[in-house]
Amino acid sequence: MRFFILFVFVGLLISACGTSKKVAPQKTAFSPRYIELFHEGVRTKERRQYENAITIFEACISQNKNDDAAYFALSELYGYTNQKEKSIAALEKATTIDPKNEYYTQDLAIKYLATNNYKLASQTYQKLLKINPRNPDWLISYSECLLKLNKLKEAFETMELLQVAIGETPEIAIEKYKIKRYLQQEKEAEQILLNAIEKFPTENELLAQLIDYYFETKNDDAAVKLLFKLAKSDPKNGNVHLTLAQYYLERGDKLNTYQELKLAFQCPEISLQTKTKSITYFLDKQVTVDSQVIELANQLTIDHPTEAKVFTLLGDIQSKNGNDTSALVSYHKAIELDPSHYSIWEEVVIMEYEFRQYQLLYLDCKKAIELFPTKNKLYLLAGVSANQLKKYTEAIDLLEIGKEYAGKNVELKAEFYAQLGQAYFKNKQQVEANESYARAIELAPTNQLNLNNYAYYLACEKLELEKAERMIKEVLTVSPYDSHFLDTYGWVLFQQGKYTIALTTFQEALKTAQKEPLIIEHIGDCQFKLGNSNEALIYWKLALEKGSKNSILPKKIEKKQYYEAVY
Repeated sequence: MRFFILFVFVGLLISACGTSKKVAPQKTAFSPRYIELFHEGVRTKERRQYENAITIFEACISQNKNDDAAYFALSELYGYTNQKEKSIAALEKATTIDPKNEYYTQDLAIKYLATNNYKLASQTYQKLLKINPRNPDWLISYSECLLKLNKLKEAFETMELLQVAIGETPEIAIEKYKIKRYLQQEKEAEQILLNAIEKFPTENELLAQLIDYYFETKNDDAAVKLLFKLAKSDPKNGNVHLTLAQYYLERGDKLNTYQELKLAFQCPEISLQTKTKSITYFLDKQVTVDSQVIELANQLTIDHPTEAKVFTLLGDIQSKNGNDTSALVSYHKAIELDPSHYSIWEEVVIMEYEFRQYQLLYLDCKKAIELFPTKNKLYLLAGVSANQLKKYTEAIDLLEIGKEYAGKNVELKAEFYAQLGQAYFKNKQQVEANESYARAIELAPTNQLNLNNYAYYLACEKLELEKAERMIKEVLTVSPYDSHFLDTYGWVLFQQGKYTIALTTFQEALKTAQKEPLIIEHIGDCQFKLGNSNEALIYWKLALEKGSKNSILPKKIEKKQYYEAVY
């Protein structure tokens, strides 16, 4: 209850000021030695040497158990050192010794309230109100205690006493309204607000409370009528626009929903969290996110250019709408602003892998590994990109480290070994390559891509060609029309000298990959081996035109001679 908290805080300030300046009158004549000891305690407390001051005042108590001022000082010191129970006990003792000291009693009531001892707090405020029944701070705190004790009628009566003491205010009206709601006296609660609005027509909080009341009691027409009134009188009230947006949303009126959200987003009191939550609602609900939502998200990045989460949200929207290129830009901006969120890094590197942006992938994985050195996926993708960039030694280092983080994930570990096989193969470490590929197949014997890659490696090295043929045939039983797998099968056959069957296989692969230079070049190789040099030359030239990466291909064309590829 904001109203209560405000007044309690003010009360605390008043109490603190009062108790720091006024001490109950001494009833006993103390010896000069005792007075000096007491003053030493005060000086020690002022130096904030609280533990030492406690020792001194406890010595005072041992000499005179009826010194309420010493107990009061101890209560403060126990409070400073977070000894709540001792603080209350010392203050209770001071109050017992001098029950007429209202500063002691007030401080005790505040401590009871702060420790949620509402029963004792209410009893103590009752004592205070007998001294001054019109003290607003005491009335407010007493009413809070009564509410906590579920003494609603007494709390309402106390609020009326407060109204008599300080006059009618919007805050008191709202608290009286709430109590009547607790008592389920709905009509009386409504009338309190209506009366208050008549007296304070420019108090928008009263109007807002009445709007909430009408919505809660299903009187939507009255609520909306008041909403429009409030929006007119207070056009910069973001909460009003949010409420109207919700109203239109529930009725399927998209145009006005987005218009009110746009107005709400322009109001400074609407938090960024509320704005992002509103946009996230549409992101979750819509299959394709509306352009108006994208406009709101874009505006957030303008209004909050240093907040990573708004760029992440925009990236999520762009990704959902299939605009992956823009999404990647937004995610990059997000990690530039705040690199601490692994989930965004993962999104970025996966998209870069899918786009085959290997240079970016390599650089981002290296950055991310510095921040998240145990994330296995980063090492795997870093190894993939290093392989693609022909950084084979570095790929080996990354993959060897990363596979140790794969744990018990057999499929993932197989991926590491498959990439290691490629890295070792390209690095001309044939023993390690063969061992890595074999380990990958052992861990995931049905993984088609790994079987294909191992078979292709064996074919390139002219090793265990029968084994390579068995593996690629196994793959083709599952994916008989995949051009990459057909090309591998054709290459195994080629290395076995089965050029006619290999040619047929390459031609079948070309049907679904007509622009693939490797397959085209392989057809030319078969034609050459079959004695068709002119046909071979046609396909080799076409492969070069399509972008073959074989550095020896121009020599093959020039010399009209077959040479093994060099990549």
